[in-house]
Amino acid sequence: MTTASAPPNPWKWVAIAAFVLLLASLAINYVYFGKYNSYKEKYDILYAQHQNLATEKQLYRTRAEQLEQSVYAMSDPATKTIHLPGTAPHPDATATVYWNTSSSEVYLHVNKLPLPAADKQYQLWAIVDGKPVDVGVFDISSDRALVLKMRAATNVQMFAVTLEKKGGAPAPTLDQMYVAGKVD
Repeated sequence: MTTASAPPNPWKWVAIAAFVLLLASLAINYVYFGKYNSYKEKYDILYAQHQNLATEKQLYRTRAEQLEQSVYAMSDPATKTIHLPGTAPHPDATATVYWNTSSSEVYLHVNKLPLPAADKQYQLWAIVDGKPVDVGVFDISSDRALVLKMRAATNVQMFAVTLEKKGGAPAPTLDQMYVAGKVD
């Protein structure tokens, strides 16, 4: 007597094929997920660099516009150039003020002033009718020359720069005067 063999089970081969495809899919996902993470890290770095460059670009654009305004103001025929030589305690210090007598605009070019301590700040004064008038405080850094737009001033006889506590002072500290110059 011959025994009948069981009919072949097609689901067995389907299950094996599905298992092989699952393993292949897992391997491919593992490889591409690693690549995705690598590319994402590179993208994040490039994006951060792009943001930094955009910020720097805006900073340089602003500086260029300020310099353009400064040059325009300094070339105005109504603008006087006042050289501020160093005082006796600070003979190497120098600065230049550009004062427009029509518009009262004041620009300060820091030629040479020492870097102040962290808790100090320079302050520009206009002497008007013999009295000091605050024209603004400013910081300097060692990496570039400064041309700063300060507050407007009228009827000025003299300009001076003192070193004051951060934020400025209501009256100049005369023994901390670095530069001073009379208006001609």
